[in-house]
Amino acid sequence: MMYPISLDYASNRKPSLSGMVVLVLAVILLIGVAQFNLALQQQVLELDQSIQQVKTSRGLNKEAPKPQAKSSAELVAKIEEAKKLAAFLMIPWGNLFDALEGAALDDVAILSIEPDSKKRELKINAEAKNVKTMFSYLERLEASHDLVNIYLVKHEILEDMDQHPIRFMVMANWKEKP
Repeated sequence: MMYPISLDYASNRKPSLSGMVVLVLAVILLIGVAQFNLALQQQVLELDQSIQQVKTSRGLNKEAPKPQAKSSAELVAKIEEAKKLAAFLMIPWGNLFDALEGAALDDVAILSIEPDSKKRELKINAEAKNVKTMFSYLERLEASHDLVNIYLVKHEILEDMDQHPIRFMVMANWKEKP
């Protein structure tokens, strides 16, 4: 059985005496803190003025030498470097590492990863124990939710090494996250 609920959004109650006392004390405290802050600011201003007077009287108020303007070519080079750094920092490293860790196999060693932030492309150089392991790794990369357009660029069997591992390069694009 359900009972009706009475909601009174417009109360006719008058504020309690203790509530009014707390409000008045809070306002008085606020005014006191504001006056104390104003007095501190005034003292800081006076101290700054006296420091400036002492510096002027002792000749310590000389202007610092202005830095020379850099050549425009040097400035353009610094701007380009800053843009490259910003693009590098915008790479979704966490998602890329999650995808690589999710695809990891015991018989595959990642030798290097090279991101290209403009193309949202990742080049992976790796080494696998055999062809079957290499293709298993590619399948695991394709199963990743963060990488798309995964393809094998090149591979070679390293005849001069024991067990003849396969060195290969994979290209992939990372998904743009909203």
